[in-house]
Amino acid sequence: MRRTLAVATALASVGIAAVVALAVRQSDGEPARVLAVTPARDAVLATTPDEITLRLSTSADPVLSHVTVRDSTGATVNDGRVRTAGETGLRQPVRVTLAGDYSVAYHVTFTNGHDDSGALRFSVGTGTVPRDTGKILDAIPDTDGHAHGVDPFGATLLVADGIVLIVVLVLLLRRRRAVAVEPAGRG
Repeated sequence: MRRTLAVATALASVGIAAVVALAVRQSDGEPARVLAVTPARDAVLATTPDEITLRLSTSADPVLSHVTVRDSTGATVNDGRVRTAGETGLRQPVRVTLAGDYSVAYHVTFTNGHDDSGALRFSVGTGTVPRDTGKILDAIPDTDGHAHGVDPFGATLLVADGIVLIVVLVLLLRRRRAVAVEPAGRG
């Protein structure tokens, strides 16, 4: 019985330590952020860009990150999905064919669990700073079928809770059997 209790305690301790380590890893250090976007805010471009790039303070998950570029009518001009650009960058290919004002909205999910979002405007072929036409639409188009999936931290906590619950149930069942088997009249 003592050996089972020791093993159960050790397993529970390892599980708790793993959960705490994951929590510390996700929350340590400075928050991750977008350092620069190209084209920059209010850029006046003579030629059309073929991509929007984001320089980041740390690596990001391209599957969970979104960059949406729209023309002045609100039509999306993205040309494919977000991809990594080196160790700490993302790039969104675009198909910009007309002169005019464009908006960029981004939501970046970093590999350390942090996220950052923002928006900016640039112009192409107009020779003037883009007009401020109000709020820039969100980074995630309604037609994107957006879903992030399972949160790894939350899933880890659920697994740890399940392990602790199983250990407690096993210990309670073993204790109940030990009490039932104990001979009567001892004392």
